[in-house]
Amino acid sequence: MWNKTKSLQLSLILVRALFVFIPILMCCVPVMVHWYDIVYSEGIGLMHGSVYWPLSICLYLAAVCGLVCLWALHKLLMNLKKDEVFVPVNCKCLRIISWCCLLAAIPFGVFGIWRFLSFIVALAAAFFGLILRVLKNVFDKAVELKEENDYTI
Repeated sequence: MWNKTKSLQLSLILVRALFVFIPILMCCVPVMVHWYDIVYSEGIGLMHGSVYWPLSICLYLAAVCGLVCLWALHKLLMNLKKDEVFVPVNCKCLRIISWCCLLAAIPFGVFGIWRFLSFIVALAAAFFGLILRVLKNVFDKAVELKEENDYTI
């Protein structure tokens, strides 16, 4: 039977797997970008020509944001595993994750000059960052209410 504990455990396994997978992908960026540059040489964008360097920089910056995001997500999941839900450190983790999403949107937005479809990725990352900011604000309020409740007799 599927339950909350198994779901949390699966999330931890996936986060840890991505901790391994993203650095491996970072090593493969030059090959992947070279292939993309050859196959999709006629992209739709304002700038034409090779996208090797712009796309490489974009992917490396996004990977760094992703790794920081995974670190914060792992910390958040570990707190949930310890039944520490409405604590300030979880708000900090959500804040870090939201900023990582917003920061990852920047290089994809810039890469949109070369490939217009990159604007969609940037918009999705920014929107996800915005949703997480709202969720972080909800958690902040819940932590505040919990602390107030803890001091009430």
